[in-house]
Amino acid sequence: MKVTLSVIKADIGGYVGHSSSHPEILDTAKNILEEAKTKRAIFDYCVLNCGDDLELIITHRKGVENSEIHNLAWTVFVEGTRVAKKLKLYGAGQDLLSDSFAGTVRGMGPGFAEMEFEERKSEPVVVFMADKTSPGAWNLPLFRIFADPFNTAGLVIDPTMRKGFIFQVLDVMEDRLYTLACPEDMYDLLALIGAVGRYVIKSVYKKGTNDIVAVASTQKLSLMAGKYVGKDDPVLIVRSQSGFPAIGEILEPFSTPHLVEGWMRGSHHGPLMPVSFSQATPTRFDGPPRVIAAGFQICEGMLVGPRDLFDDPSFDEARRMANQIATYMRRHGPFEPHRLSLADMEYTTLPEVLRLIFEEIKFEIPRKVEFEEKFKEKYKFLRDVRVVVAEGITFDKVLKVIAKEGANYFEKIAKDGMKIGVGCGRSIGNLITNLTPKMFSNLKIYPLSVTPTLEAVEYSSNVLVGHMAAKYPDSLAFNLPSVPVANVKEYEEKYLINPEAKKIYEESQDVDIFLVGIGAVEFKTPGFAHIAHLYEGVSPEELRKKGVLAEINFFPLYKDGKPLTEAKTADKTLRQLAQRIVGVSLQRLKEMAKRSDKYVIAVSGGVEKVEAIKTALKGEYFNVLITDVGVAERILED
Repeated sequence: MKVTLSVIKADIGGYVGHSSSHPEILDTAKNILEEAKTKRAIFDYCVLNCGDDLELIITHRKGVENSEIHNLAWTVFVEGTRVAKKLKLYGAGQDLLSDSFAGTVRGMGPGFAEMEFEERKSEPVVVFMADKTSPGAWNLPLFRIFADPFNTAGLVIDPTMRKGFIFQVLDVMEDRLYTLACPEDMYDLLALIGAVGRYVIKSVYKKGTNDIVAVASTQKLSLMAGKYVGKDDPVLIVRSQSGFPAIGEILEPFSTPHLVEGWMRGSHHGPLMPVSFSQATPTRFDGPPRVIAAGFQICEGMLVGPRDLFDDPSFDEARRMANQIATYMRRHGPFEPHRLSLADMEYTTLPEVLRLIFEEIKFEIPRKVEFEEKFKEKYKFLRDVRVVVAEGITFDKVLKVIAKEGANYFEKIAKDGMKIGVGCGRSIGNLITNLTPKMFSNLKIYPLSVTPTLEAVEYSSNVLVGHMAAKYPDSLAFNLPSVPVANVKEYEEKYLINPEAKKIYEESQDVDIFLVGIGAVEFKTPGFAHIAHLYEGVSPEELRKKGVLAEINFFPLYKDGKPLTEAKTADKTLRQLAQRIVGVSLQRLKEMAKRSDKYVIAVSGGVEKVEAIKTALKGEYFNVLITDVGVAERILED
């Protein structure tokens, strides 16, 4: 007969801490499943626990991912959570990421492994259940069971197994499934499954017959919840004997307690210790990670068992070895390789700690405080000044040091949910590069300048908005149409007739923090100088002779610090050309800089930009300046 074996688990409350499950929760689960069995909704069931995980082993005839079966399991977890809350158990309901059932438990927090098969003359299966680890914990044992002849003698001496097995490997980050066969794809398989945090063996089939032989849970709680809410604690089903690996071959990989990720707070590597049901109570540093093996004979859908397969003195040496490894790893304390690498810690609580570190004890770049005070005395409109020490190095390195200080300053004043305006230019690009990923949430990021050419500009506002959004994945990033126009009025009539575009444009005029650069008149960064040469054939040298000495977000500044469009003594053709620039105008920046609730931060430096920065200071278009000692000395001496 055809039968479905479903193993569905969830952590709905620990007793005590994360060490075990309370007997009342286990009894609740048994009562609900017994009622379902009485009503013939299922064939049979077994309720176990591994650590603080409630494990439901159910047989039925409804197939995998059946809504009725998953709803039954969900009901068990919900009722168990009520018990856990009543008893004030730790982490009550922590694996339940949804308030209501949605057809199956997929994506809702609980883990599951299921397979449907035709019962053989004898149908032995092993259900592995682990605590304090992740789905990648099964990669090494599954490889050894189904592909390693040094572990599984049947691959060599059993004629029904010599063709090998087919592995389905899931990329849990990209949700892609790869199919590889052994022995011919062995090296490719190892290339994937050695990266246990990303590539996870989902299922194994017998080559030739395509019979399902093993299936593992692959759900990662952190990817479902977007943050650390507990370790995944996977389950695994393996069929045995008669053309499949023998029970002893299935258990043998666990005689060497391999290192897995998980353990304390899901943040450490530790040995996977094979234990009996009664020893599945991880307490040492909330571990080490445990695995139990429940053996069953399935007979006409009924579960004959369980046999506690690791309750065997032959695994005493593995347990002793696991304790030795645990002691060795624990002596590393917070150091890798005991603690997971930073990439693997992304979904643990570490990012929040790093955020606090960066907020409270951010690395300080050496500064000339006396220059900063003199600057504020000379330019009283400046709310704040940062003068960094970057002497005796190249222009590019000066820019990077200034940008680093700009990033530090931004991270000190920014708050979750703020509106951020992003200008253009290399300095702002470098600033964004130095931002700490995921430090802020729910930001709204707007472009301050609309590039008025059809050429791709590496440091345009639209491009840099995207770069900043990549730092803060849950932020909202907005772009505006970027096309040449004769003037702002034409832009409004052609491109802001779209209500959504108009709304973005209007909101960009009134953000909380404006990030702008001050550009010299040159070809290095495509700006107004580029436009003047493109449309009028005017070189940067000629522009400077005509009194155009600086630009902010492509908007050109005349030598008296006024916008070129307002400089009546300036070249008429150039003034008309300046009307092509679209974005947050210089006049608007000036208005915002006068407000105490707004930050207009200008990031610019290098002695090549002294003239440009002096010109911009005349116009008072910002209230915070971040520059370097070389610039400060020359401006203060003037």
